[in-house]
Amino acid sequence: MKTYICPICGYDGLDAPPYEIHSHSASYDICPCCYFEYGYSEDHEVDLGYIVTPVDMREAAFQLYRKQWIEKGAVVGSPENYPKEFQEDGKVKQETVLKQLNRLNLPLDNLTFLEEYDI
Repeated sequence: MKTYICPICGYDGLDAPPYEIHSHSASYDICPCCYFEYGYSEDHEVDLGYIVTPVDMREAAFQLYRKQWIEKGAVVGSPENYPKEFQEDGKVKQETVLKQLNRLNLPLDNLTFLEEYDI
């Protein structure tokens, strides 16, 4: 079965794509790892000054949500739906966070907030 990657935390276990490629429509599914709801969180949980975040600003919303999620300790959003072996004390294990973020091809050396998470 094909799985999809969360554009926020890099979790590779989504059953459906977060956004349709051509229409950019959101799935409104929730990532079990970071608990980002595609189509809702970028408008209501990230303050970029928009009522509805434009498609070309989604990446900025993703970055801000990702930063907030890690700064709060990378808490597992839905522990019962996220692999137990990747969790520790209700949080995503540090090595798992790094592995997932690497899937997103992010320049991790620029993410200074990871230091607070001891990564």
